[in-house]
Amino acid sequence: MNFEDFMTRVINAFPVGTLVKNPGGGTSLIVANKDFKITYQRGKSTMSVKLIDLFAAYEQFRGMQLTSSDLKIFRPAIFDSSARPAGHSCNCTILFRIFEKLQLCEPIEGAGVRGNPFSIKIHP
Repeated sequence: MNFEDFMTRVINAFPVGTLVKNPGGGTSLIVANKDFKITYQRGKSTMSVKLIDLFAAYEQFRGMQLTSSDLKIFRPAIFDSSARPAGHSCNCTILFRIFEKLQLCEPIEGAGVRGNPFSIKIHP
């Protein structure tokens, strides 16, 4: 799969107004999916993540087990709320839900806590 295919699949699977159940509880609402990024609202916060960054994670970890901790190390400015410049830890779970919906991975495992982070097995 190339980036254009990935982007088309994400946009089709997550139209504006889609409510995404977060694995740790709560929901995220897709509020935009244009300009090569997806924008979602979680609680009162609005966050965006570039689709190319999600695709880069897919390419980097294809065929492997991937944890939210791995994502924070891979691209902290995208996936780690404590990094400088700060990313958003919520981008990890939105990536996992996107991969799950697109059937690019096995179901999400883990509790999303230290010692038991969320994880997925990405299909080769």
